[in-house]
Amino acid sequence: MIKRWFSVLMLALSMVVAGCGNLTEMNDLGITTATGIDRQNGKWLVTYQTIVPPASAGKSSSGGSQTSVNTFTSEGKTINEAVSKSSLENSKKLYFAHTHVLLIGEEAARHGIAEVMDEYYRSIDARESVKVLVADGQAKEYLKFQVPPEKQPGRALSGILNRNTEMGSFYPVMTLHEIALKMTSDSGAVGIPTITVKGERSELESTDIFKQTSPPVKLRLAGLSVFSKDKKIGELSESESLGISWLTNRIKIANLTFSGDNGEINSFLVRKAVVNVKPLKSGLHYIVHVDVKVNAELSESTSQKEITSASDIRILQRQAEQVIKAQVVQGWTANQRLRVDLLGLANKIHQRHPKDWKAIQENWPQELAQMDVEVDVGVSLKRVGLLQDSFSKLLKSKEQEEH
Repeated sequence: MIKRWFSVLMLALSMVVAGCGNLTEMNDLGITTATGIDRQNGKWLVTYQTIVPPASAGKSSSGGSQTSVNTFTSEGKTINEAVSKSSLENSKKLYFAHTHVLLIGEEAARHGIAEVMDEYYRSIDARESVKVLVADGQAKEYLKFQVPPEKQPGRALSGILNRNTEMGSFYPVMTLHEIALKMTSDSGAVGIPTITVKGERSELESTDIFKQTSPPVKLRLAGLSVFSKDKKIGELSESESLGISWLTNRIKIANLTFSGDNGEINSFLVRKAVVNVKPLKSGLHYIVHVDVKVNAELSESTSQKEITSASDIRILQRQAEQVIKAQVVQGWTANQRLRVDLLGLANKIHQRHPKDWKAIQENWPQELAQMDVEVDVGVSLKRVGLLQDSFSKLLKSKEQEEH
Protein backbone atom coordinates (compact mmCIF):
# COMPACT_ATOMS: atom_id res chain seq x y z
CA MET A 1 0.00 0.00 0.00
CA ILE A 2 2.82 2.39 0.94
CA LYS A 3 4.67 1.59 -2.30
CA ARG A 4 1.51 2.32 -4.28
CA TRP A 5 1.05 5.76 -2.67
CA PHE A 6 4.74 6.53 -3.13
CA SER A 7 4.45 5.69 -6.84
CA VAL A 8 1.41 8.00 -7.22
CA LEU A 9 3.23 10.81 -5.40
CA MET A 10 6.31 10.49 -7.61
CA LEU A 11 4.13 10.48 -10.73
CA ALA A 12 2.38 13.67 -9.59
CA LEU A 13 5.69 15.38 -8.81
CA SER A 14 7.09 14.44 -12.20
CA MET A 15 4.04 15.98 -13.91
CA VAL A 16 4.40 19.22 -11.92
CA VAL A 17 8.13 19.49 -12.62
CA ALA A 18 7.60 18.74 -16.29
CA GLY A 19 4.84 21.33 -16.50
CA CYS A 20 7.00 24.11 -15.09
CA GLY A 21 9.32 24.09 -18.06
CA ASN A 22 7.05 26.35 -20.18
CA LEU A 23 6.15 28.81 -17.43
CA THR A 24 7.24 32.44 -17.68
CA GLU A 25 8.55 34.27 -14.63
CA MET A 26 6.56 37.35 -13.62
CA ASN A 27 9.64 39.52 -14.03
CA ASP A 28 9.84 38.43 -17.67
CA LEU A 29 6.29 39.57 -18.45
CA GLY A 30 5.39 42.93 -19.94
CA ILE A 31 1.85 43.35 -18.57
CA THR A 32 0.01 45.49 -21.11
CA THR A 33 -2.68 47.85 -19.79
CA ALA A 34 -3.52 49.54 -23.10
CA THR A 35 -2.82 49.00 -26.80
CA GLY A 36 -2.92 51.56 -29.61
CA ILE A 37 -3.39 50.92 -33.33
CA ASP A 38 -2.38 53.52 -35.93
CA ARG A 39 -2.03 53.68 -39.69
CA GLN A 40 0.83 55.70 -41.18
CA ASN A 41 2.52 55.69 -44.62
CA GLY A 42 0.79 52.45 -45.59
CA LYS A 43 1.95 50.58 -42.48
CA TRP A 44 0.43 49.56 -39.17
CA LEU A 45 1.80 51.02 -35.95
CA VAL A 46 1.10 49.10 -32.74
CA THR A 47 1.79 50.87 -29.45
CA TYR A 48 1.97 49.09 -26.11
CA GLN A 49 1.60 50.55 -22.65
CA THR A 50 3.16 48.19 -20.12
CA ILE A 51 3.37 48.38 -16.33
CA VAL A 52 6.69 49.25 -14.68
CA PRO A 53 6.62 47.05 -11.52
CA PRO A 54 8.55 49.32 -9.07
CA ALA A 55 6.43 52.36 -9.97
CA SER A 56 3.17 50.42 -9.92
CA ALA A 57 4.01 49.36 -6.39
CA GLY A 58 4.42 53.01 -5.42
CA LYS A 59 8.21 52.92 -5.07
CA SER A 60 11.16 53.71 -7.28
CA SER A 61 14.41 51.78 -7.11
CA SER A 62 16.33 55.02 -7.50
CA GLY A 63 14.24 56.77 -4.86
CA GLY A 64 13.15 59.47 -7.31
CA SER A 65 10.18 60.16 -9.55
CA GLN A 66 9.31 57.37 -11.97
CA THR A 67 6.40 56.74 -14.34
CA SER A 68 4.18 53.76 -13.65
CA VAL A 69 4.14 52.64 -17.30
CA ASN A 70 6.46 52.26 -20.26
CA THR A 71 5.26 52.96 -23.81
CA PHE A 72 6.85 51.86 -27.09
CA THR A 73 5.76 51.40 -30.71
CA SER A 74 6.55 48.87 -33.44
CA GLU A 75 5.47 48.91 -37.09
CA GLY A 76 4.89 46.46 -39.92
CA LYS A 77 2.99 45.83 -43.15
CA THR A 78 0.52 43.77 -41.13
CA ILE A 79 -0.50 44.04 -37.50
CA ASN A 80 0.98 40.65 -36.72
CA GLU A 81 4.30 41.71 -38.24
CA ALA A 82 4.28 44.84 -36.09
CA VAL A 83 3.58 42.73 -32.98
CA SER A 84 6.46 40.39 -33.89
CA LYS A 85 8.85 43.32 -34.34
CA SER A 86 8.11 44.48 -30.78
CA SER A 87 10.73 41.91 -29.68
CA LEU A 88 13.44 43.99 -31.38
CA GLU A 89 13.17 46.70 -28.71
CA ASN A 90 11.41 45.04 -25.80
CA SER A 91 13.01 42.45 -23.51
CA LYS A 92 9.77 41.18 -21.97
CA LYS A 93 7.08 38.80 -23.20
CA LEU A 94 3.95 40.89 -23.78
CA TYR A 95 0.98 39.74 -21.70
CA PHE A 96 -2.43 41.05 -22.83
CA ALA A 97 -4.81 39.52 -20.26
CA HIS A 98 -4.91 42.79 -18.28
CA THR A 99 -5.39 45.13 -21.24
CA HIS A 100 -8.11 47.61 -20.30
CA VAL A 101 -8.45 49.58 -23.55
CA LEU A 102 -7.77 49.27 -27.26
CA LEU A 103 -7.25 52.74 -28.76
CA ILE A 104 -7.78 53.18 -32.52
CA GLY A 105 -6.09 56.16 -34.20
CA GLU A 106 -8.14 58.45 -36.47
CA GLU A 107 -6.31 57.46 -39.69
CA ALA A 108 -6.61 53.75 -38.87
CA ALA A 109 -10.33 54.20 -38.19
CA ARG A 110 -10.83 55.93 -41.56
CA HIS A 111 -8.75 53.26 -43.32
CA GLY A 112 -10.75 50.41 -41.81
CA ILE A 113 -10.22 48.13 -38.82
CA ALA A 114 -11.05 44.74 -40.39
CA GLU A 115 -7.42 43.66 -40.00
CA VAL A 116 -7.50 44.69 -36.33
CA MET A 117 -10.57 42.53 -35.73
CA ASP A 118 -8.98 39.65 -37.61
CA GLU A 119 -5.82 39.81 -35.50
CA TYR A 120 -7.74 39.87 -32.22
CA TYR A 121 -9.95 36.93 -33.10
CA ARG A 122 -7.07 34.80 -34.34
CA SER A 123 -4.70 35.52 -31.47
CA ILE A 124 -5.01 33.32 -28.37
CA ASP A 125 -3.40 36.05 -26.23
CA ALA A 126 -5.77 38.92 -27.10
CA ARG A 127 -9.11 39.48 -25.35
CA GLU A 128 -12.27 40.24 -27.32
CA SER A 129 -13.78 41.77 -24.17
CA VAL A 130 -11.36 44.72 -24.25
CA LYS A 131 -13.02 48.16 -24.36
CA VAL A 132 -12.47 50.19 -27.54
CA LEU A 133 -11.99 53.94 -28.03
CA VAL A 134 -11.17 56.08 -31.07
CA ALA A 135 -8.43 58.69 -30.61
CA ASP A 136 -8.76 62.22 -31.92
CA GLY A 137 -5.38 61.91 -33.66
CA GLN A 138 -2.75 59.20 -33.28
CA ALA A 139 -3.37 56.51 -30.67
CA LYS A 140 0.33 56.28 -29.81
CA GLU A 141 0.37 59.91 -28.65
CA TYR A 142 -2.54 59.31 -26.28
CA LEU A 143 -0.83 56.33 -24.68
CA LYS A 144 2.06 58.60 -23.66
CA PHE A 145 -0.26 60.83 -21.63
CA GLN A 146 -0.53 60.76 -17.84
CA VAL A 147 -4.09 60.80 -16.51
CA PRO A 148 -4.23 62.05 -12.89
CA PRO A 149 -5.07 60.76 -10.37
CA GLU A 150 -4.58 57.28 -11.89
CA LYS A 151 -0.99 56.05 -12.16
CA GLN A 152 -1.89 53.66 -15.01
CA PRO A 153 -3.34 55.61 -17.98
CA GLY A 154 -4.89 52.50 -19.55
CA ARG A 155 -6.93 51.86 -16.44
CA ALA A 156 -7.85 55.56 -16.30
CA LEU A 157 -9.30 55.47 -19.84
CA SER A 158 -11.37 52.43 -18.91
CA GLY A 159 -12.52 54.25 -15.77
CA ILE A 160 -13.64 57.29 -17.78
CA LEU A 161 -15.84 55.03 -19.92
CA ASN A 162 -17.35 53.32 -16.88
CA ARG A 163 -18.06 56.57 -15.02
CA ASN A 164 -19.75 57.98 -18.13
CA THR A 165 -22.13 55.02 -18.15
CA GLU A 166 -22.80 55.21 -14.42
CA MET A 167 -23.37 58.99 -14.32
CA GLY A 168 -24.75 60.14 -17.65
CA SER A 169 -25.02 57.48 -20.41
CA PHE A 170 -23.75 60.00 -22.98
CA TYR A 171 -21.63 57.38 -24.77
CA PRO A 172 -21.84 53.57 -24.98
CA VAL A 173 -19.14 51.32 -23.57
CA MET A 174 -18.21 49.11 -26.52
CA THR A 175 -16.15 45.94 -26.34
CA LEU A 176 -14.35 44.58 -29.38
CA HIS A 177 -16.74 41.61 -29.53
CA GLU A 178 -19.82 43.86 -29.48
CA ILE A 179 -18.32 45.94 -32.28
CA ALA A 180 -17.67 42.82 -34.37
CA LEU A 181 -21.27 41.64 -33.93
CA LYS A 182 -22.68 45.01 -35.02
CA MET A 183 -20.33 45.37 -38.00
CA THR A 184 -21.25 41.94 -39.34
CA SER A 185 -25.00 42.33 -38.78
CA ASP A 186 -27.53 43.47 -41.41
CA SER A 187 -27.34 47.00 -40.03
CA GLY A 188 -23.54 47.04 -40.34
CA ALA A 189 -23.11 50.18 -38.22
CA VAL A 190 -21.65 50.91 -34.80
CA GLY A 191 -20.75 53.95 -32.69
CA ILE A 192 -17.50 54.03 -30.71
CA PRO A 193 -16.66 56.82 -28.23
CA THR A 194 -13.96 59.33 -29.21
CA ILE A 195 -11.33 60.51 -26.72
CA THR A 196 -9.69 63.92 -27.07
CA VAL A 197 -7.47 66.34 -25.13
CA LYS A 198 -8.73 69.53 -23.55
CA GLY A 199 -5.74 71.85 -23.09
CA GLU A 200 -2.03 71.75 -23.96
CA ARG A 201 -1.13 68.16 -24.87
CA SER A 202 2.57 68.36 -23.98
CA GLU A 203 1.76 68.86 -20.28
CA LEU A 204 0.22 65.39 -20.07
CA GLU A 205 3.51 63.71 -20.99
CA SER A 206 5.29 64.76 -17.79
CA THR A 207 4.88 63.21 -14.32
CA ASP A 208 4.97 66.78 -12.98
CA ILE A 209 1.26 66.93 -13.69
CA PHE A 210 0.70 64.78 -10.58
CA LYS A 211 2.07 67.67 -8.48
CA GLN A 212 -0.84 69.90 -9.53
CA THR A 213 -4.14 69.87 -7.65
CA SER A 214 -6.09 71.05 -10.71
CA PRO A 215 -4.27 70.24 -13.99
CA PRO A 216 -5.12 72.68 -16.83
CA VAL A 217 -5.24 69.84 -19.36
CA LYS A 218 -7.36 66.70 -19.32
CA LEU A 219 -8.50 63.76 -21.42
CA ARG A 220 -12.24 63.62 -22.05
CA LEU A 221 -14.85 61.86 -24.15
CA ALA A 222 -15.92 64.28 -26.88
CA GLY A 223 -17.90 62.55 -29.60
CA LEU A 224 -19.16 59.29 -31.05
CA SER A 225 -17.23 57.91 -34.03
CA VAL A 226 -19.68 56.30 -36.43
CA PHE A 227 -18.58 53.26 -38.43
CA SER A 228 -20.24 51.78 -41.50
CA LYS A 229 -18.90 48.23 -41.57
CA ASP A 230 -15.23 48.63 -40.56
CA LYS A 231 -14.64 52.24 -41.65
CA LYS A 232 -15.28 55.46 -39.79
CA ILE A 233 -17.55 57.71 -41.84
CA GLY A 234 -18.50 60.49 -39.44
CA GLU A 235 -18.94 61.65 -35.88
CA LEU A 236 -21.83 62.60 -33.61
CA SER A 237 -21.84 65.28 -30.93
CA GLU A 238 -22.44 64.60 -27.24
CA SER A 239 -26.14 65.46 -27.45
CA GLU A 240 -26.63 63.41 -30.63
CA SER A 241 -24.87 60.47 -28.99
CA LEU A 242 -27.21 60.76 -25.99
CA GLY A 243 -30.12 60.52 -28.40
CA ILE A 244 -28.65 57.31 -29.82
CA SER A 245 -28.27 55.98 -26.26
CA TRP A 246 -32.02 56.46 -25.82
CA LEU A 247 -32.80 54.80 -29.16
CA THR A 248 -30.59 51.78 -28.42
CA ASN A 249 -31.92 51.32 -24.86
CA ARG A 250 -28.54 52.05 -23.29
CA ILE A 251 -29.69 54.61 -20.73
CA LYS A 252 -28.72 53.34 -17.29
CA ILE A 253 -28.83 56.66 -15.50
CA ALA A 254 -29.24 60.18 -16.90
CA ASN A 255 -29.91 63.74 -15.88
CA LEU A 256 -32.67 65.85 -17.44
CA THR A 257 -32.50 69.60 -16.85
CA PHE A 258 -35.11 71.97 -18.22
CA SER A 259 -36.67 75.39 -17.64
CA GLY A 260 -40.30 75.83 -16.66
CA ASP A 261 -42.85 78.34 -17.94
CA ASN A 262 -41.79 80.93 -15.34
CA GLY A 263 -38.05 80.46 -15.80
CA GLU A 264 -37.60 78.01 -12.91
CA ILE A 265 -34.99 75.28 -13.32
CA ASN A 266 -35.90 71.64 -12.70
CA SER A 267 -33.62 68.64 -12.81
CA PHE A 268 -34.71 64.99 -13.00
CA LEU A 269 -32.52 61.96 -12.31
CA VAL A 270 -33.52 59.04 -14.53
CA ARG A 271 -33.23 55.86 -12.47
CA LYS A 272 -34.78 53.43 -14.95
CA ALA A 273 -35.50 53.65 -18.66
CA VAL A 274 -37.03 51.03 -20.94
CA VAL A 275 -37.07 51.83 -24.66
CA ASN A 276 -38.70 49.75 -27.38
CA VAL A 277 -37.97 50.60 -31.01
CA LYS A 278 -40.08 48.92 -33.69
CA PRO A 279 -40.01 49.34 -37.49
CA LEU A 280 -43.65 49.20 -38.67
CA LYS A 281 -44.85 48.75 -42.25
CA SER A 282 -46.80 51.77 -43.52
CA GLY A 283 -47.81 51.48 -47.16
CA LEU A 284 -44.75 50.77 -49.28
CA HIS A 285 -42.30 51.94 -46.63
CA TYR A 286 -41.54 51.62 -42.94
CA ILE A 287 -41.93 54.02 -40.05
CA VAL A 288 -40.12 53.78 -36.73
CA HIS A 289 -42.14 53.72 -33.53
CA VAL A 290 -40.25 54.52 -30.32
CA ASP A 291 -41.85 53.87 -26.93
CA VAL A 292 -40.00 55.24 -23.88
CA LYS A 293 -40.93 54.48 -20.26
CA VAL A 294 -38.97 56.31 -17.54
CA ASN A 295 -38.90 56.26 -13.74
CA ALA A 296 -37.27 59.41 -12.36
CA GLU A 297 -36.65 61.44 -9.22
CA LEU A 298 -36.68 65.21 -8.78
CA SER A 299 -33.09 66.07 -7.87
CA GLU A 300 -33.22 69.89 -8.02
CA SER A 301 -35.79 72.64 -8.44
CA THR A 302 -36.20 76.40 -8.13
CA SER A 303 -39.97 76.27 -8.63
CA GLN A 304 -42.21 78.56 -6.56
CA LYS A 305 -45.12 76.12 -6.85
CA GLU A 306 -46.16 73.24 -4.58
CA ILE A 307 -44.00 70.46 -5.96
CA THR A 308 -45.89 67.73 -4.10
CA SER A 309 -49.30 68.57 -5.59
CA ALA A 310 -50.61 66.11 -8.17
CA SER A 311 -51.21 68.82 -10.79
CA ASP A 312 -47.68 70.25 -10.50
CA ILE A 313 -46.16 66.77 -10.63
CA ARG A 314 -48.04 66.12 -13.87
CA ILE A 315 -46.68 69.37 -15.31
CA LEU A 316 -43.12 68.38 -14.37
CA GLN A 317 -43.61 64.95 -15.93
CA ARG A 318 -44.89 66.46 -19.20
CA GLN A 319 -41.93 68.82 -19.35
CA ALA A 320 -39.52 65.93 -18.81
CA GLU A 321 -41.28 63.94 -21.53
CA GLN A 322 -40.79 66.81 -23.98
CA VAL A 323 -37.06 66.96 -23.17
CA ILE A 324 -36.61 63.21 -23.70
CA LYS A 325 -38.59 63.32 -26.96
CA ALA A 326 -36.37 66.13 -28.26
CA GLN A 327 -33.25 64.13 -27.39
CA VAL A 328 -34.61 61.03 -29.15
CA VAL A 329 -35.52 63.01 -32.29
CA GLN A 330 -32.06 64.63 -32.32
CA GLY A 331 -30.43 61.19 -32.23
CA TRP A 332 -32.70 59.91 -35.01
CA THR A 333 -31.98 62.96 -37.19
CA ALA A 334 -28.22 62.41 -36.80
CA ASN A 335 -28.64 58.73 -37.67
CA GLN A 336 -30.49 59.65 -40.87
CA ARG A 337 -28.00 62.40 -41.74
CA LEU A 338 -25.14 59.88 -41.91
CA ARG A 339 -27.39 57.26 -43.57
CA VAL A 340 -26.37 54.58 -41.10
CA ASP A 341 -28.43 52.20 -38.99
CA LEU A 342 -27.10 52.58 -35.44
CA LEU A 343 -30.47 51.38 -34.10
CA GLY A 344 -30.27 47.91 -35.66
CA LEU A 345 -33.54 48.36 -37.61
CA ALA A 346 -32.31 46.22 -40.50
CA ASN A 347 -31.81 43.27 -38.15
CA LYS A 348 -35.40 43.56 -36.87
CA ILE A 349 -36.92 43.84 -40.36
CA HIS A 350 -34.87 40.86 -41.57
CA GLN A 351 -36.00 38.75 -38.62
CA ARG A 352 -39.71 39.67 -38.76
CA HIS A 353 -40.22 40.35 -42.47
CA PRO A 354 -37.52 38.48 -44.44
CA LYS A 355 -39.27 38.98 -47.78
CA ASP A 356 -39.46 42.74 -47.25
CA TRP A 357 -35.81 42.83 -46.26
CA LYS A 358 -34.81 41.02 -49.43
CA ALA A 359 -36.63 43.66 -51.47
CA ILE A 360 -35.15 46.72 -49.71
CA GLN A 361 -31.70 45.36 -48.80
CA GLU A 362 -29.89 46.84 -51.79
CA ASN A 363 -31.35 50.32 -51.20
CA TRP A 364 -31.33 50.23 -47.41
CA PRO A 365 -29.54 53.63 -46.89
CA GLN A 366 -32.16 55.34 -49.11
CA GLU A 367 -35.01 53.54 -47.35
CA LEU A 368 -33.62 54.56 -43.99
CA ALA A 369 -33.40 58.20 -45.04
CA GLN A 370 -37.12 58.24 -45.95
CA MET A 371 -38.39 56.78 -42.67
CA ASP A 372 -40.46 58.87 -40.30
CA VAL A 373 -40.27 58.44 -36.54
CA GLU A 374 -43.06 58.41 -33.96
CA VAL A 375 -42.01 58.92 -30.34
CA ASP A 376 -44.17 58.20 -27.27
CA VAL A 377 -42.65 59.06 -23.88
CA GLY A 378 -44.05 58.34 -20.44
CA VAL A 379 -42.29 59.70 -17.34
CA SER A 380 -43.23 58.66 -13.84
CA LEU A 381 -41.91 60.86 -11.03
CA LYS A 382 -41.37 58.44 -8.17
CA ARG A 383 -40.12 60.83 -5.49
CA VAL A 384 -39.43 64.55 -5.00
CA GLY A 385 -37.00 64.23 -2.09
CA LEU A 386 -37.24 65.33 1.54
CA LEU A 387 -38.33 68.91 0.77
CA GLN A 388 -42.00 69.44 -0.11
CA ASP A 389 -41.18 72.85 -1.59
CA SER A 390 -38.07 74.09 -3.35
CA PHE A 391 -35.47 75.77 -1.16
CA SER A 392 -35.93 78.95 -3.23
CA LYS A 393 -39.61 79.00 -2.27
CA LEU A 394 -38.77 78.47 1.41
CA LEU A 395 -36.40 81.46 1.35
CA LYS A 396 -38.98 83.63 -0.39
CA SER A 397 -41.65 82.66 2.17
CA LYS A 398 -39.26 83.53 5.00
CA GLU A 399 -38.59 86.97 3.48
CA GLN A 400 -42.33 87.65 3.17
CA GLU A 401 -42.87 86.69 6.83
CA GLU A 402 -40.15 89.11 7.96
CA HIS A 403 -41.75 91.99 6.06
